[in-house]
Amino acid sequence: MNKKPLIGVLPQYQVAEHKIRIFPEYMDAIMDAGGIPFLLPFARRKKDLKKIVQKLDGFLFTGGQDVSPELYHQDMCHCSNEILPIRDELETQLFKEILKVNRPVLGICRGLQLINVVLGGTLFQDVNIQNKRKMPLQHEQKAAVNVPVHSITIKAASLLYAITKEEHIDVNSFHHQGIKKLGNHLEVVARSNDGLIEAVQIKTLDFGLAVQWHPELLYSDNVHAQKLFKAFIKASKKNSKNR
Repeated sequence: MNKKPLIGVLPQYQVAEHKIRIFPEYMDAIMDAGGIPFLLPFARRKKDLKKIVQKLDGFLFTGGQDVSPELYHQDMCHCSNEILPIRDELETQLFKEILKVNRPVLGICRGLQLINVVLGGTLFQDVNIQNKRKMPLQHEQKAAVNVPVHSITIKAASLLYAITKEEHIDVNSFHHQGIKKLGNHLEVVARSNDGLIEAVQIKTLDFGLAVQWHPELLYSDNVHAQKLFKAFIKASKKNSKNR
């Protein structure tokens, strides 16, 4: 039987309307790539999180609110946007459980930032205001969501290069925060031309990638976005068979 892997999708939250939500592009990309997505609850009990990790084959850490600067021992500056402590708590504890059992992980935008912070890294609360480098690229693009707006350079001999087979690809960009200090057990595998970290590999996982752009919004007609999701689903399927 060709069993499809079960993918846990970290929930987004609409504070004003008090609603759990998810943008459909995440779910559509997972299904098209051969997985079955499940939107996770805001579970808090450790035994519930362990059960979730035991039952599912891979995990997608989605975009959304800013990661609380309290988690990397900084005060919130005027340039930070909305934070959601219950989401920080869920994703922090869940990611720690995932590391214990080596499940495949794909992080997107906030997902990259959260993973970096959990592993001891820090963030620019705003890349244009706090970064000493000049940032000529438009990291909060004004173009349509499915339009790539800048190039990134991918490190050879990395998992991302093995997936894309390219040293340079074009990506979209919707973020005002970014990695400042790199977390432990992470390797930078892509940067934008102005030096911002665009992708990291989680060295303690067999498949662990996090990217700053939004491949789910490019997925319908972008071969590199399709390759990324398909590689993630393939790794999740392999993980399922090995258990």
